[in-house]
Amino acid sequence: MKRFKNAVAILLMMSTLATMAGCSFATEGTDSTEVTTQATYLIGSPGKAETFEFGVTGINSFDVVTDYGETMHYLLVSVSYTNLSDKEQDISKRNIGLYLDNEEIFSSEYRQEFKDFFEEGLLFNDKKVQPGRTKRGYIVYRIYRDFSTINVCMNDVIITASYDEVNPLVVPEETEATETSEQATETTPPETTAPTTVETLAATEATTTTTTDSAPTESVPSE
Repeated sequence: MKRFKNAVAILLMMSTLATMAGCSFATEGTDSTEVTTQATYLIGSPGKAETFEFGVTGINSFDVVTDYGETMHYLLVSVSYTNLSDKEQDISKRNIGLYLDNEEIFSSEYRQEFKDFFEEGLLFNDKKVQPGRTKRGYIVYRIYRDFSTINVCMNDVIITASYDEVNPLVVPEETEATETSEQATETTPPETTAPTTVETLAATEATTTTTTDSAPTESVPSE
């Protein structure tokens, strides 16, 4: 019995380590987790598997202040999925994993507070993907801490990014207000003082010349 408990503990530990390692997946019909050789790609460079192509076109961050005054932080991940098989596929955001520093972060449901950042129609929905077709959309993840690396996974295709590649998302209204404010604060360049300086120099030279010409001459004493 003691050996059995030890074996169970070892299996649980191995399972935990495999999950922490990144985007591994379990093969249906087996009792163990099969870690495959996974290809790694960058933002803007989609990766191909046997039956699909998956990519991330951008990652943004934005904050939402609730009615209770709480500030919540989110990541907005723009993904694309292409069906390379000859059969339709059911693909949803639940098939896509996000890991911050190897910690899995779960997607968030659409909230009314998101409407200022993007339209609901751009969400990565649960519609079927027909052969040869591509669907794109946003997936929102709520984050609770700082991070350094990001892995966005679709089975054995991994898109990697760093914190520096995350761009803050600006609400269109804020952008317009900022541009208007910048235009209002533009000042007229000051007038040049070159003419005044030239006139002053000319007047000074004239005064100097007059003073030199009118200087008294030495008188010669009479014999």
